[in-house]
Amino acid sequence: MRGPRPIGANRHAIHSALLLLAIALSAIGTVACAPDGSTAPPAVGATGRANQSADDPNTIVVSTSSELTAALVPDNAGRHVHVLAGAYVLTQPLSVPDQMTIQGDGVMLFDDARLPTGFADGTRTTLTMTTNTPGDLLKLGNGASIRGLAIEDYLGRSGNVIGVVSRSVGDEVSAAIDETEIVNPNGHGIVPSGPIGCAVAVLTLNPNGGADPSPHAGAAIATRISRSLIRSTSTGTGCGLFAFNFAPLGDVSVTLDGNIVGGGIIASGGVSRPDAVHDSRTTIQSQRNLYRNDTPDQCAPQRLGWNVQGASGPPVPLLVGETARNALHIHSLDDRLAGFTTAIFASGGRRFFGLPTAGATTANSAELELIGTTISTPGCGGASFVSDLQLAGARVASASLLPGDGNTLHVLMRGVTGSGSRSNAYADVLGPTGPVAAQYLGTGNRLDFVGNLQSFTSTNSAIDPAPGAEFFH
Repeated sequence: MRGPRPIGANRHAIHSALLLLAIALSAIGTVACAPDGSTAPPAVGATGRANQSADDPNTIVVSTSSELTAALVPDNAGRHVHVLAGAYVLTQPLSVPDQMTIQGDGVMLFDDARLPTGFADGTRTTLTMTTNTPGDLLKLGNGASIRGLAIEDYLGRSGNVIGVVSRSVGDEVSAAIDETEIVNPNGHGIVPSGPIGCAVAVLTLNPNGGADPSPHAGAAIATRISRSLIRSTSTGTGCGLFAFNFAPLGDVSVTLDGNIVGGGIIASGGVSRPDAVHDSRTTIQSQRNLYRNDTPDQCAPQRLGWNVQGASGPPVPLLVGETARNALHIHSLDDRLAGFTTAIFASGGRRFFGLPTAGATTANSAELELIGTTISTPGCGGASFVSDLQLAGARVASASLLPGDGNTLHVLMRGVTGSGSRSNAYADVLGPTGPVAAQYLGTGNRLDFVGNLQSFTSTNSAIDPAPGAEFFH
């Protein structure tokens, strides 16, 4: 087997041309530290334009943390920031204004499956957070792209490594992450502002939890992540990608191609918190990615590869109304999910609390299209908490909690390889210990597989148990 190798020169030239979209960072308080760790004064002019390249006047070349801070300001919108190989120490989160590019010197290496393994020696350009200052470490604006960087978060910090989020009602943000290494040492959690402890968070926002300003209704947020390496090194619950709508009429779209994603995916079409979210949509296009459990104990319970749903109320007791008509679509081609105790945990709708705390979860949908997917969950001595698939039209936190009506999970599986005998579960409505009793099913909640059981078993392998014939239509 051949060892890691850099991608071809022609491909570098193509992507360098594509990456001459502009990005800049607007930030406060980075330490003036050169790549070798020494301090150095910023070599900048009055506009903050540091070390303009003689070959390309649109390019700013930086080599110290203070130069980086000075260059990454809105006045430099439309420019290309070239960050030379070295170590850059950060003490505050950075914001990347619209239409600017940040490019490091990192040369990504790839294995024989053409998945990233890390940067070549001597090329690493590392941005390291060194203080417990909350917020997304890098927040990308519309048209922003980053490439050739290693970004390392601070252990114990409250925030995400990269955020691509809405900024106002009807906002549009589209950003790209290419050949980047993200090191996320923090476990996933939820705080009033939203998720923390994720490598990449892609969100339409409700910025103030029911108070002004209002949710960013109608915002459209898109992100492309390609040939990148995400390491989720926490001993707790890892989170590689978090993709949610917290605003009504929102549209979140994520494309992943050729990445390693430690920590997997947490995604929802819409979550009310507490303003009702309705008619929102999240779409994930995933091709040739490896999703893996990076935690040291592969048999720790509740390590979920894809934790996904059409919609839900919040998992904390907030007063919320109905959550309705939201949708999640995941289209997967030749992906692998490895090492999670549950590989895919999916439902059309999910309800955590009943009235008077939370209204019903109604008419939400999720669609899973799995083509050529490979699932490998650990054996863990036959433990009952290990499963390849936990699939339901609706899911409830209590067996006596009505889920709402009309929630559906639609599943297409072709050429999928599973792990063999596992504790797989399938139901129209699932409770915490299995399918709920008939009186708690609601109306129209349904798990639906495409085709019939015979075609399922002939085109997929080692899915044991397979779904029952009653789920095929």
